[in-house]
Amino acid sequence: MDNIAGTKSSLTWAVHISVALLVALWLFPTFGLFVSSFRTADQISTSGWWKSMFPAEQTVQLRTGGRDAATQEGGVYVVEGNLLVDDEESPGTGVTLTRFGVSSRDVSAYAIGETAEFGDGDETLTLNEDGTYRYTSVEEPGRRGQRVFVSAEVPPEFTLKNYDNILFSGNNTDSMAKAFFNTLTVTVPATIIPIVIAAFAAYALAWMDFPGRALLIACVVGLLVVPLQLALIPLLKL
Repeated sequence: MDNIAGTKSSLTWAVHISVALLVALWLFPTFGLFVSSFRTADQISTSGWWKSMFPAEQTVQLRTGGRDAATQEGGVYVVEGNLLVDDEESPGTGVTLTRFGVSSRDVSAYAIGETAEFGDGDETLTLNEDGTYRYTSVEEPGRRGQRVFVSAEVPPEFTLKNYDNILFSGNNTDSMAKAFFNTLTVTVPATIIPIVIAAFAAYALAWMDFPGRALLIACVVGLLVVPLQLALIPLLKL
């Protein structure tokens, strides 16, 4: 009586769990790519998509004002300003500064509010929480100013710049068009050819008894095992 049609299998729950796991394995990476497409390049490189709703710590390279912004006080050149406002590469004023450094070998050598001494003591830099700084130098500063590495907690940011850059900006638009047509060239034949072969094979194998039937079955199985895209890729000029 256990095999009567219509009875519910005791393993139905296992089937449901397996299907749910397969769906999750398929959807999570897709959802991650979708979320990442709205994040900035810096955020993508520093944290995973699952942390997109939380602040991310980033290290950015900024510069103080150069010789044009310098004034002399007691024989010392002084440059004052705000790194979060004056520098175009700044992540903005809505960030929380945590550490800073003046060398790429140690980008977080100093705490915010601490005075860094470097250049054999001839140069100093003090950086405050709001981004304001005071840079002093015995010698005249260079045209580009002093390089400063700033570690900051940046709030989550979502933007459409990635889509604008890919779809509507110059050469990227041409590249996307080529990629689109290359995709069509591969996927359309790869979809139609298996359907046609499967239809012929299904009819022949189901209703016809002819010599070479076993060989045809082997060929069909081989076509299913080897993706047709591998045969079409050499025809494309990527």
